[in-house]
Amino acid sequence: MAAITAQAVKELRQKTDLPMMECKQALSACDGNLESAMDWLRKKHKGKLAERADRTTGEGRIAIYIDDAGKTGGMIELQCETAPVGKNEQFVDLANAFAKKVAEGSEKSPDPKAIREDPQLDVLFLGVYGRLRETMNLTKCRRVTGECLTSYVHHDGKSGVLMALDAKPSSDKNIGADLCMHTLFSMPMAIDRSGVPADQVEKVRKEACEMAKEEGKPEQIIEKITEGKVNAFYAERVLMEQLHVKTDDYGKTKVGEVLKQAGVNAVTDMAIMKVGG
Repeated sequence: MAAITAQAVKELRQKTDLPMMECKQALSACDGNLESAMDWLRKKHKGKLAERADRTTGEGRIAIYIDDAGKTGGMIELQCETAPVGKNEQFVDLANAFAKKVAEGSEKSPDPKAIREDPQLDVLFLGVYGRLRETMNLTKCRRVTGECLTSYVHHDGKSGVLMALDAKPSSDKNIGADLCMHTLFSMPMAIDRSGVPADQVEKVRKEACEMAKEEGKPEQIIEKITEGKVNAFYAERVLMEQLHVKTDDYGKTKVGEVLKQAGVNAVTDMAIMKVGG
């Protein structure tokens, strides 16, 4: 068996950031070969991950990465078991690395498993697991592209928004961040009416019509009442028609109007994530 030098242990530790004794154990098992020792550690920690796979991962973090041009971004949800780990710097760095990987890809909604097992990130993931010893699951991935990207992650890291605008806001006000905060508060189901499932609109229309009839409303105004209910539904659930909660008039101006005043005509893409949601 080859002698395990302190330099070899140090080098393996620098590559994996795992405890010194664990690195020495891996090198001893692999006759001092660095690459074989890294594979040995991967297999060891993957086995431990499999043993803990049924543990509940109710905590975690939303991470967002936007490239320097501000036109391509990635957003992910990385879950863990406990709140302290969700705030751990190494866990945060891992989540950010996954978000960047998503942005650098080409798929709008890449498979989390494929991103998680990417060879470039596998050593980082297993290294973080080796230190924190908690089950971690990459559960959601989303890539957003557009003329101008804007984002917001809540201070606890458990929720966030990434969206694309068709133009950079001309206003000096923080239009993009305010829009993201509004979106996280109001949780719209779609950007505009075209994104709302037709069956949900029809359900609202049918229920409104039936209620009007049960209340004995005259036939000639039932249609108006029904359409009024549908419009109210759109105003509540469609982003561009919602009253913006982050404005100087405290929710009296629609999102679409606020954006138009800043030279933005449309939100071209939107992703919302909440840990466990």
